[in-house]
Amino acid sequence: MLVFSAVPRAQWRQLWSTNPLERRNKELKRRCRVVGIFPTEAALVRRAGAVLLDAREEWLAAEQRYFSEASMATLYPERDDVDTVTGELEGALAD
Repeated sequence: MLVFSAVPRAQWRQLWSTNPLERRNKELKRRCRVVGIFPTEAALVRRAGAVLLDAREEWLAAEQRYFSEASMATLYPERDDVDTVTGELEGALAD
C-alpha cells in the first residue's frame, strides 16, 4: 500500500506531482550558480540553507498555499482524548 493512499483523495493530485520539488531544486541551482565556486563546503551549505529558508518563509506567508489549512486539518482530525493520542504515539514509537 502506498503511503499517500492514507491521505484524503482530494490531496492526491498535489502529492503525485513533483513540480514544487523540481521548482525548488531549479531555484537552488540557479542561486548557487551565481556564486560560481564556493571556497568551502560550509559556504555551500550556508548558501543553500539561506535559499531554502527564504523559500520556507515565502511558503508560510503566502496567501494561497499548495495545501490549504482546511485540507491539512482533514489529515489530523481533532480528538478530545489527549491521553489516548499520547499513548498511541508512545506505542508507535516503541515498535
